Amino acid sequence: MAIRPHYSAEALERQYDVAIGVDDVDAIQDGYRRASDEVAASGHGVLDLEYGPDPLQRLDLFPAQYGGPSPVMVYIHGGYWKGGEKAGRRFPAPFYNDSGIAWAPINYRLSPSCAMDGIVADVRAALAWLYRNAADYGIDPDRIHVAGHSAGGHLTGMALAPGWHAEYGVPEDIVKGACATSGIFDLEPMRRTSHQDNLALDDATAARNSPVRHPPAAPVPAVVAWGTRESDEFRRQSEDYAAALEAAGCSVSLIAAEGHDHFSIMGDMVRPDTPLGSAMLNLVRRG
Repeated sequence: MAIRPHYSAEALERQYDVAIGVDDVDAIQDGYRRASDEVAASGHGVLDLEYGPDPLQRLDLFPAQYGGPSPVMVYIHGGYWKGGEKAGRRFPAPFYNDSGIAWAPINYRLSPSCAMDGIVADVRAALAWLYRNAADYGIDPDRIHVAGHSAGGHLTGMALAPGWHAEYGVPEDIVKGACATSGIFDLEPMRRTSHQDNLALDDATAARNSPVRHPPAAPVPAVVAWGTRESDEFRRQSEDYAAALEAAGCSVSLIAAEGHDHFSIMGDMVRPDTPLGSAMLNLVRRG
């Protein structure tokens, strides 16, 4: 879990610069946004459901395409905890809906206005809201799954962490399966990069909110993935977290998505012929 000692400050900064070597970041993100806009325009989903009083405490819900209480995949966007939004992550909804799975991308408060503890609390509050209101939207509260990318991968890990459930009035096994892609599971390196300017992490906050230090209390099936074109630190973060999950008794699918960078890997979520796409579907079926 320790930062590799051979990284200088400049080298560590580069390790966590997700855009290095990716020439088409804007084109990739624009593609996700256009596809998401089409999904929103279809009228199939319910947008901006309030799980808290803040304008960013909102989620979308795209129900499964056929009857009966369905499982749901809650999706947590990335953006280094300071940016991003659910509006650009609606595009997977038709793929999962056609497979009998509801899709629920969420927003959460962002740094620096909101500290890390509050961001983590928002994700947990969104899950608790879905659990309490599941029946109103055709969702089975006993089949809630969570997925997230980058900062959303970190927040997925914090949804799996033990010890928060009683405060929110939900069962300890509320999350039946999780998929974290390109995540940051050990926050200590963030304190030594420019991201500290927004996050203002101290020792205790970084430790308290590092999923690698807080694996689930009971085994949960999980998928942990990263792209082979990502930095060594992103690979290390994923491998360390997968090892922590396995040590806790979890069944883990560890995926190195061949040829993908930090952004392109998200496209595999809607492709059942890829390791990530098929693993996410199987995760819900197992759960």
